[in-house]
Amino acid sequence: MPHPRPPCLCVPHRPASPTPDTLTLDRQPRHPTAGRLFTALCGLLACLLSISPAHAANIPLATDILPSGVPLPVPSPTFSPPEEDASTELLGTMGGARSWLGKKGVRITLQDVEELWGLASGGMQRGATYDGMTAAALSLDTGKAFGLQGGLLNVSALQIRGRSFTGERLGALNTVSGYDAGRSTRLFELWYGQSFLNSTLDVRVGSLDLDTEFLVSQNASFFLNSSFGWPLSTSNNLYSGGPSWPYSAVGGRVKWRAAAPLVLMGAITNDNPTHGPFYSTISAAQRDPSGTLFSTRGGTLFIGEAQLWLDAAKQIGSRDDVALPGVWKIGGLYDTGRFPDQRYDAQRGLLASPASSGSPLYHQGNWMAYFVIDQMIWRKEKGSGKTINFFARATLSNGTNSRFSSEIQSGFTFDELLPGRPDDTLGLAWGTGLYGLRAKENTHDSFRLGTNTAGALTPEHHLEFTYQAAATPWLIVQPDFQYFWHVGGTSLNPDTGKHIRNGVVTGLNVTTTF
Repeated sequence: MPHPRPPCLCVPHRPASPTPDTLTLDRQPRHPTAGRLFTALCGLLACLLSISPAHAANIPLATDILPSGVPLPVPSPTFSPPEEDASTELLGTMGGARSWLGKKGVRITLQDVEELWGLASGGMQRGATYDGMTAAALSLDTGKAFGLQGGLLNVSALQIRGRSFTGERLGALNTVSGYDAGRSTRLFELWYGQSFLNSTLDVRVGSLDLDTEFLVSQNASFFLNSSFGWPLSTSNNLYSGGPSWPYSAVGGRVKWRAAAPLVLMGAITNDNPTHGPFYSTISAAQRDPSGTLFSTRGGTLFIGEAQLWLDAAKQIGSRDDVALPGVWKIGGLYDTGRFPDQRYDAQRGLLASPASSGSPLYHQGNWMAYFVIDQMIWRKEKGSGKTINFFARATLSNGTNSRFSSEIQSGFTFDELLPGRPDDTLGLAWGTGLYGLRAKENTHDSFRLGTNTAGALTPEHHLEFTYQAAATPWLIVQPDFQYFWHVGGTSLNPDTGKHIRNGVVTGLNVTTTF
């Protein structure tokens, strides 16, 4: 997501248009180390290719291309390719074409999402807004295609349309939907994956989207608010929001199932998918509308994660055979780029001062640590799909260079709760992002110096209740309700000087798999 306003105005990131003469378009310099890092990645892949590959590489799920409203399977540390089932796709076998292509190693998925959102009260402007997306993905199993066992080539593209409900009507920090991302027709991902050591080691190199594997909570991804996918703390604290939907970045990823139940992952990518300044009047989607920039300039993003897969029923000493699977994750990232101080300007004066140039002081590097829990906490009986699942996610970031120093999210999902609806799911979740110390000090400075236009910083809270109904095996309908406290994270609207009322949002998501 773009960062349209620097902290010198004492106003957090908001969708409203900034004042051009207050912006400092500070581009990141070249980092000689970045080229060497990517060269090292290529060398690592070459070494791994000398190891005898085994079974097919990790095939991405069809739902990996969806940023929110994702129906995910029960947690499992071992990956099994989904069984081919023509009934789950509107076009079925396409007259036998899908089966024929499958024998050649080719797999095609097509998905379409249509959304309608309405602001019932609060926010900036009541009314309704439409957004939508069509996604296409093609994967090639190189073993079936030409005998290179363990290889997978994956390419995907997106067509995103509609208007921004969050930016034009609500004015919130936490975007109501992952599809509220700016119009574009773009390449999404392009990578080659190779598995080794009986598929316990999987390597990907190319243009990667990190939020399908890192920092993700399976249960949180079921919700439509985009912060339950890629959180506010990363989308706001990193350049262009980081390598997350709908943007990917050049780099590589290694995933190793070290020893059951432990999984280790790490990735190195470019830190700025659209290669723009941290603050800009131009959105990331406008800066790279086709997704083919493939930037290798700027900083380098390192991210690592450890996952522990477990059965909670065994851990608590349950005597029955009811399994309660879950995954607990801990990870962190470090970005070598340059990041703006939230309180001081380039001359080391106060950004809130009337005499300030408005150009922030930049620091080298930024970091974040995180913890994720996805846990089934109740199951009706052995083998039953009627379950209750819990998730929690917390992040901790550098409070000097990051506007949001921490974030907390939690919620529940309920499978098969309604009689006669075995494929439906209900969910209730909450989240909030907390401002860093420097950001709060900047606001205090603005009050003292008389330059404040947005009032006090007040963490925005959002609550979501959603119901995902499988109308057919290939059509999912998801009505949604969201409530926002402290819309925009400030006590006043900086454009009008008036109090922003809490927002009441209703929406409908319809997802079709072709």
